[in-house]
Amino acid sequence: MGDSFPETIESDRLDPFPETIESDRLDPFPETIESDRLRLEPFDPESVDVFERYGALADDPDPEDVYEHVPFSPPETPADSLSFLEGAAENRAEAESVTYLIRPRDGEPDAGEIAGTTTLFVQWERRTAESAIVLRKPFWGRGYSGERAAAFLEVVFEHLDLDGFAVSCVVANERSRRAISTYVEAHGGRYDGRFRNLRAVDVEPADLHRFSIDREEYLTATESSSIETLIG
Repeated sequence: MGDSFPETIESDRLDPFPETIESDRLDPFPETIESDRLRLEPFDPESVDVFERYGALADDPDPEDVYEHVPFSPPETPADSLSFLEGAAENRAEAESVTYLIRPRDGEPDAGEIAGTTTLFVQWERRTAESAIVLRKPFWGRGYSGERAAAFLEVVFEHLDLDGFAVSCVVANERSRRAISTYVEAHGGRYDGRFRNLRAVDVEPADLHRFSIDREEYLTATESSSIETLIG
């Protein structure tokens, strides 16, 4: 893809966007991303302990809530975790998407534990990206979704040089709708509307709320917004 894509991104409370960038000729995606409170790590069989991931997700105190509105289920065996890791690695190798393991950094409660996973999907021909996140229930309510989104938006617009970003959630998922609305509004984006039967959840069609941010909206918002509105 070229020399301008980041391998490592680091940021702090005063600046939620990357300070240190190292390029990689073969992979357009950052190898790791560090925000004030989170570290997003590579998600592939070489980097992730299959049994650690399986144990963390299998032992979630309330998996029914966590997976209620997403189109997949928690792993039932370590082999399921390995299969998911291998699929994510293949998608990254094809530059179709990149998945990261989310861990709280030092100083956060449960520092170093697996908090969840997040994925950035890229449609190069449309110059747009979308994202998804699954957080274990003990990590809900900390603002991690918005902090991770701010870092992803930096990658999308400043380093992948794309023109648009979109995110959606099932209409029934009010918690996600509120979180998405907050960070989309903070970055100058908009609510696009409710779209019928765009996703299947438990083999049933589901309506989605869709939000989007374009490059101009993002650049304007990040020039004028305070940091407190960007990280919540």
